[in-house]
Amino acid sequence: MKIPDKPQRSGFVEEQINEAILRGEFDNVNGKGKPLPYRPSLDKLEVMRQKLRHDAGFTPPWQDVGREIEQLTARVENEVARAVMFRRKGIEAGRVDKGRIEADFQNQLKKIEELVGSVNSLILKNNLLIPPTLPHLHRKRLKLEDVLQKVAPELNLN
Repeated sequence: MKIPDKPQRSGFVEEQINEAILRGEFDNVNGKGKPLPYRPSLDKLEVMRQKLRHDAGFTPPWQDVGREIEQLTARVENEVARAVMFRRKGIEAGRVDKGRIEADFQNQLKKIEELVGSVNSLILKNNLLIPPTLPHLHRKRLKLEDVLQKVAPELNLN
């Protein structure tokens, strides 16, 4: 079928739609006969842009980095909890030298500190990607001391 010239296109499109209706191609459409839901939040242009991007599967780059930060932060917290638990169980068991247990714990904390450095690199990347109009989305750097305080507040490493 040949597509008509520009002046005739509006009639052509309507004709194609009418033919599709006659063939019944619109009979099984979800929500047929129901009004479209009113969403007042879509009145704002930026909200509409975000919705379109989200529906199309695109997110701003800082949101992708933010998810990575959350995952890596959770891993840091899990590693700290695991190291604290092993330290506690080792001290309670009393079969192994406490000095060795502390040395192993400090070695584990050094490895965790490297993970914290990776999180902080991602936080820097995240903060650089965020537009200047959204400074409230900036994140603070992660500190091992803060994670230790959160995961094991009873632990005093001073």
